[in-house]
Amino acid sequence: MPAHEIEFFFDVGSSYSYLAATQITTVAARAGTPVRWRPFLLGAVFKATGNDLPIRVPAKARWMLGDMHAWAAHYKIPFAMPTRFPVITLRAQRMLAAIERMHPAQLSTAALALFRAYWAEGEDITTDPVLAAGARAAGLDPENTIAAIDAPETKDHLRATTEEAVRRGAFGAPSMFVGDSLFFGNDRLPLLEEHLARARGGVS
Repeated sequence: MPAHEIEFFFDVGSSYSYLAATQITTVAARAGTPVRWRPFLLGAVFKATGNDLPIRVPAKARWMLGDMHAWAAHYKIPFAMPTRFPVITLRAQRMLAAIERMHPAQLSTAALALFRAYWAEGEDITTDPVLAAGARAAGLDPENTIAAIDAPETKDHLRATTEEAVRRGAFGAPSMFVGDSLFFGNDRLPLLEEHLARARGGVS
């Protein structure tokens, strides 16, 4: 894989993906490195790797809620724990996979709209009206975008992306790759940026 880009594997149902998604473009711009948004299916990643949701461990779930609030305050972004969590993000991720396949330049805008809808506004991202609003925010035709969710090509694309991420070592979200180097989690963004600086000769 090329080392001159950041590959940002994410799922809109992942809280730490939300945090990282709000910062990844800025990090990439500072590093002079393009970022490629790559929706994958976190549930399938968990199944393939034997990982599980942190919320299934009560002590970790309590800690994570406080951590999310702390990071959101640090980034100065809105955050409200959704009343419906976790949710099955299959349709949302398929829609984003369809956008990646057909309109990649609009993918980040659509993804950020869905992230905000779920993690800041408490919307139900399993419903077509919320998905349509995400498509509309990216300047895409909502009916055509929703229709693409169930296309075989979309299903195959999301499955292939998810399998690729697992094959390369991903076990959760967000998973950010620069070439073969994996940076997992929102809190690895500074390490990702340092890695990019070293690659450009900016850090000894």
